[in-house]
Amino acid sequence: MEQRKLIQHGVSSLTMALPLKWLKQRGLKKGDSLFIEEEGNKLILSTKESVKLDKISVDVSGLDRTSILLYVQSLYRFGYNEIEVKFRKPTAIHYRVDKQKPISSTVHRIVNRLIGAEIVEQSEDRILIRYITKEAEEDFKVVLRRAFLLMNEAADTLLDGIKKKDTTRLGSIEDFHDNINKFVNYSLRLLNKYGYPDVKKTCFYYHIIATIDKIVDILKYNARELKNYDKKCHKDTIDIWEQINGSIKAYYRLFYDFDLKIVDELSRNRDHVKNLIRKKAKSLPVDELMFITNMKQVLEIMLDMTDARMGLEY
Repeated sequence: MEQRKLIQHGVSSLTMALPLKWLKQRGLKKGDSLFIEEEGNKLILSTKESVKLDKISVDVSGLDRTSILLYVQSLYRFGYNEIEVKFRKPTAIHYRVDKQKPISSTVHRIVNRLIGAEIVEQSEDRILIRYITKEAEEDFKVVLRRAFLLMNEAADTLLDGIKKKDTTRLGSIEDFHDNINKFVNYSLRLLNKYGYPDVKKTCFYYHIIATIDKIVDILKYNARELKNYDKKCHKDTIDIWEQINGSIKAYYRLFYDFDLKIVDELSRNRDHVKNLIRKKAKSLPVDELMFITNMKQVLEIMLDMTDARMGLEY
């Protein structure tokens, strides 16, 4: 932490010099306005201007397909406005299918999940991504609610696909995943560039939003397995799944209408489902036991998210 001295300025005021680097990052100059907020023993200075992270160039040679997706996604989330992706060979291994995949199609796939980003240049060993949309801090709450609503809808669609053994419904979870990922990426980008107005809550919001992505991943991976499952799921399997979905919807209610009774509901349902899985383990088909055991992770993640949501109250 840097320490700076107060300077007497006139008869009744004291001033302090602001760091030049901080001013340059935000394009501030003499006569510009800053916002001052008092928080305990702190004074927080803020401006509508975000930190300017203009350009970065990365070489993804040697990375697998998934790592390339995550690399580009993380740079977007961090706030870069221009990302140059370089590579020495045109393909990368996709471990899940054990095949080489074109890096260009991999980059195109992730850019489709990045709101406001477009590929503006491409050659045999280079792709240039540019952020071309004017973003606004006000987008944050709208986009976050959309991510929550889509997560609820994805969970319902998956359960409906299981009940009806509908492979089309199960296959649609991939689209839900990509769409939710768009809103998660954009929300995290806004948090990284602007922070949350109450700065001490930024880390809680970041954690909750990033965790939405993990839950939707679990839905996606289960849907992939269930598409290839050639039997109708047992009644007990569906019953357990419905109770897990109940926790997903309960968390949405908790997030937007905080109530300690819902916290208790989430904790109680977690232990109830775990005990129910143990009780039914011997009577359920092995594959279905694996599915709901994987799905059970959602309840543990929800408890972690509940912790973060309680932190937002203070």
